[in-house]
Amino acid sequence: MENKGCVLAVDDQPINVKLLSVQLQSAGFVVLMAYGGQEALDMAVKHMPDLILLDIMMPDMDGYEVCRRLKANALTAGIPVIFISALTDVAEKVNAFKCGGVDYICKPFQKEEVISRVGTHLNLYFLQRSLKEKVEEETAKRRGGEQILVQQSKMAAMGEMLGMIAHQWKQPLNAISATAQDLEDAFTHNQLDKEYLHSSVTTIISQTDFMLRTADDFRNFLRPSKEKIRFNVRDAVEEVISMFSPYFAKSGIALKLWLKGDDFTVTGYPNEFKQVVLNLISNSKDAILSRKDKGTENKIDITVRKDDRITITIRDTGGGIPEGMIDKIFKPYFTTKAPDKGTGIGLYMSKTIIETNMGWQLSVSNVEGGAEFRIDT
Repeated sequence: MENKGCVLAVDDQPINVKLLSVQLQSAGFVVLMAYGGQEALDMAVKHMPDLILLDIMMPDMDGYEVCRRLKANALTAGIPVIFISALTDVAEKVNAFKCGGVDYICKPFQKEEVISRVGTHLNLYFLQRSLKEKVEEETAKRRGGEQILVQQSKMAAMGEMLGMIAHQWKQPLNAISATAQDLEDAFTHNQLDKEYLHSSVTTIISQTDFMLRTADDFRNFLRPSKEKIRFNVRDAVEEVISMFSPYFAKSGIALKLWLKGDDFTVTGYPNEFKQVVLNLISNSKDAILSRKDKGTENKIDITVRKDDRITITIRDTGGGIPEGMIDKIFKPYFTTKAPDKGTGIGLYMSKTIIETNMGWQLSVSNVEGGAEFRIDT
């Protein structure tokens, strides 16, 4: 069976640790066991597990203090901690999150709930760790000048991605949490029969599968294209809209695609092209949200047109670019945003990708009510 990750289970009751170990091992996880707070801290440093399941009420050191010490140690600070306790008071759960926990499971726990929550947080942890490792690796390889700009652009995109992943995962996480609570309530009221359990497990698995597919979609989106290939511009733009329109809708911004012509096939780097489209629509989103006139419709229209060549335009209702700045907008580190809102790298890298790497053209102009970015292939 595939190793899905290493989990440290901590509880002063051996029977609870043994039960967790059996359940998690049956699902493909490697399990380490600790029976007290100090032992848990020592094992965490020695073995560096991928996730910790932590009881609260323990005689030598309660779970809150264990979690605080884990987060204070640079070696273990990044390990996700899920509290698992018989304490059901809201205040206890709040304390668990305040001291660094990422989730809270109530005892008596259900096997399916534990496996689902552990799997979900491990997937997010592995994704975050993978992104961090990629950033660190690329930074180490590409020192100086142009390559540092490339890396900064990727880091900004990854930060945006994590925000979008969190948005996509919020609903299924809520559904899993609600289903788990329903299971506990049904058990408490002697209503937990085989049919009820099967329905609940099916719901949890369905939501987890959605989250896994989402993680794969975002991981593929970030993977760079190794060589130029033939790809369909319409399909690429539709993929970006499909992935990010819910995130934009959260800010009240509608993304709409318009097609004029057919056969939108080109030669280039599809993933880099999609990242440029994301950069441009993200820039438009920021312009719309910072616009003083709040009565205007919030929308971004993307048009793919085929004449003698293929043209992609991204038109927003963000009020346009000040005339004195429009000639500088593609320069590195130039930005009209506040320091905490942008670095001035995204548009520069978009132009570099489109013109230097792809051999196309990227331009911008002001139109009625906003700005229009134009890519000519």
